[in-house]
Amino acid sequence: MTRSLTLLDSGVIDTHTIDKLLQSVVFFSDCVVLRASFEVATPHRERTMEINRRIDDLHDAGLLKLWGHEYEVDDSGRVRVGGVAGRGRRADLVIPQGQLRESLTRMDEVMRAVREEAYRPAEGGARPLRQGAAEIVSLRNHMASLVISSELQQDGMLTNPAVRTHLANSLGHQPSERFEAAVVRDVLGQLRIGSLNQLSVAQIVEARRLNGAFRVLLDDSLLAMARGYDPVLTPEATARELTRRYRETVAEFARPRVARQAVEEVAWDILGATVPSTVVFKYGLRALTWRKAAQRARPFLLLMHLERAFRQPGA
Repeated sequence: MTRSLTLLDSGVIDTHTIDKLLQSVVFFSDCVVLRASFEVATPHRERTMEINRRIDDLHDAGLLKLWGHEYEVDDSGRVRVGGVAGRGRRADLVIPQGQLRESLTRMDEVMRAVREEAYRPAEGGARPLRQGAAEIVSLRNHMASLVISSELQQDGMLTNPAVRTHLANSLGHQPSERFEAAVVRDVLGQLRIGSLNQLSVAQIVEARRLNGAFRVLLDDSLLAMARGYDPVLTPEATARELTRRYRETVAEFARPRVARQAVEEVAWDILGATVPSTVVFKYGLRALTWRKAAQRARPFLLLMHLERAFRQPGA
């Protein structure tokens, strides 16, 4: 099943946004949708050309799509408002203005009900619920993003680091991060794998070819959490377990094994994947044993590929 995510409030991006986007498309989504009229965050303006070029390359590779409001684009879908850097980009998806107005009107009705409930006189001595202006503004912005994601027919939203930084500085609040995104972030940190923005598009595409079994692991973790199988399941705990299993797999396959029945050693690359030199192994085992070993290793081929890619000169 394909999975496409909307980048939360993608009117502004930075280099951290690119890395988060790449973590998503490499590990757990097929595509990320980014606002066509995006601007580069002020602290990263000196890298505007580099960031725009990177976005264009990822768009050409089909890893991300661009969206725009009807009022932002011309009849051909090209952006005609906003900063100079954003003008001329073509939006793949356009939200009709009338349709969005109707959806936002319904959203504001919900917000009105929330405010009325928050300030309704308390009964029975209960402490009344109160919301400050910051919380209300933050809630409305988040709900508006949900509405836009729904209008774009996306499967969910991805937190934008540039927006997290802005909210933390101005409101002291950060939007919650997707469970899968938090797990991936921690796994990469524990394995000391650098920013995925260092990878070429070709390396990213190759990584996606190997991500199927790893995505199953993440989906299983989400399912277990949703069903309450493990009430203490957290992104941090999940990342630690995945990292532990990966290291055990690497250690196992790094040991040479020779079976008595073998007349010669057989060099075998797991499932045709190119793995790090530390994981290349030679077997004198029966094919059945190879297949069993390969099934255990399958979810971690993606991490093997990334480790190898970062060890290559110029990666």
